[in-house]
Amino acid sequence: MRTRLRRPLKLLVIGVTAFVVLLVVLVTGFVVFRDPPVEPFEPVAWDPVAGFAVPSEKIDGVAAAGIAPLVDEVVDGPEDLAVDTAGRVYTGDRQGRILRVDPDHGRMEVFATVGGRPLGLVFAPDRHLIVANHGVGLQSVSPTGEVTLLAGTAGGTPIRFANDVAVTADGTVYFSDASAEHHRAALGDVSSYALYDFLEGRPHGRLLRYEPATLRTTELLTGLYFPNGVVVTNDGAAVLVAESTRYRITRYWLGGGRAGSSDVLMDGLPGVADGFTRDTDGTLLLAMYDRVPALDRYVLPSGWARHLAVRLPQSMLVDEDNPQPGSILVLTEAGEVVRHIVAARPAVANVVPYQGRWLLGSLTGNRIRVMSPPAV
Repeated sequence: MRTRLRRPLKLLVIGVTAFVVLLVVLVTGFVVFRDPPVEPFEPVAWDPVAGFAVPSEKIDGVAAAGIAPLVDEVVDGPEDLAVDTAGRVYTGDRQGRILRVDPDHGRMEVFATVGGRPLGLVFAPDRHLIVANHGVGLQSVSPTGEVTLLAGTAGGTPIRFANDVAVTADGTVYFSDASAEHHRAALGDVSSYALYDFLEGRPHGRLLRYEPATLRTTELLTGLYFPNGVVVTNDGAAVLVAESTRYRITRYWLGGGRAGSSDVLMDGLPGVADGFTRDTDGTLLLAMYDRVPALDRYVLPSGWARHLAVRLPQSMLVDEDNPQPGSILVLTEAGEVVRHIVAARPAVANVVPYQGRWLLGSLTGNRIRVMSPPAV
């Protein structure tokens, strides 16, 4: 009886072993012979810390806030928003245009054509619209729609991925250059550039400053992990920059004894940070995409998994028909969580105060949305 059982068991073991060997050969061949989208691709394994837990009494469901379109007209990816002194709303789209919306009359018009992919928007004290333009650099658009390039290079290298922007009372501009490797010029028009930055796991980004008095653009911080949202503290002592692919907020000190140094203000964010703005009460508004558990658990800690994932078609990695949900983290400048508004779909890319409400940007959505802030 044992002899008769041993033979099928032995065949099963041989079959499973052969399957595993074949699978390893196929995966190895796939990795060796299929080129990654950007070369060189030299991934660094990283085991992310779990996102910190927010107390339940500070969590709100976004549905209760009543998200609605600001106007009915379609916008292809209104990533960020800005409001002028007349209450008109501005946004960029994937066609390289700045659109102006008059919510009172429900009208939308093309304000300027800036090229590239306009992302971060903010008005300067002189009423010019400052644009962080992916693929172009830092731009200024006059009240009459005239476009000027303020900065196309910094530190002797091109600004490949101008991302988010903040401006101070004297017109100084702080902005992020997300990645010198994973950008439109290298990857074309894809749904997620941060995904490739995640998969390689190397710091290709920097924080920059443009000074209108001297027309100079300087590097403040280099070696950042996909720096995204940027905000200046109320007292002007520091700039906060959200590093998307490290789930953290880094603080760069502008004045005092720590000037020129940096530290981590918050680590282990519960989401992938995007735009960073300030509410009218002084609190900070951080838009985030939800983390992807499978990415954290199985891909990022493994060099081989990163090699395999980066070679897959993006359609297998990003489902455009089922956009990633996200949330909004309301924070103090000291990094204390005030509220966490969850379950926004598609994920919010930026939050901008507007007439007692919040305007919501979206990287891949097709509407400018608006919601009421939750009661604190």
